[in-house]
Amino acid sequence: MRVKAVGAGVLVELLAVAVGATLPLPPDVRIAAALALLTVGLVGGYVAGRVAGGNWRDGIRHGLFAGVVGGIALALVLGYTMATPGSEVGALWGLNYLIATSGIPTDLAAVYDRQLGILFPALAALLVAIEGAVAGGAAGSVSVEPP
Repeated sequence: MRVKAVGAGVLVELLAVAVGATLPLPPDVRIAAALALLTVGLVGGYVAGRVAGGNWRDGIRHGLFAGVVGGIALALVLGYTMATPGSEVGALWGLNYLIATSGIPTDLAAVYDRQLGILFPALAALLVAIEGAVAGGAAGSVSVEPP
């Protein structure tokens, strides 16, 4: 395991989450920025896999580790903004808007309010981790030669 490679991927993801959490955006751009923030695992995983070098298996492993750390960071920040009204100003506002308008029945949301506040950030973390693994594997530097 190359810690430098995982660290490079994690750095990219943490910077993206920090910018998404703190940079105020105009209302017209917030939803597009939210969708872009959900793809942060692709960028971090690619960076981790490229820096790690080796074959695609090494890339998957490094991208997965970077994606897990970036996904946990995104889940923590998203969970905080879901529980603290008025705390989101940028891309996280868009994520909260997409979650709120996703069509969850109001009876279900009323009964499972706290559980949904854990479920959606956990799903975002899982998405970022899977993206990191896929992108890390695609960034493997060893190519396959045709016969």
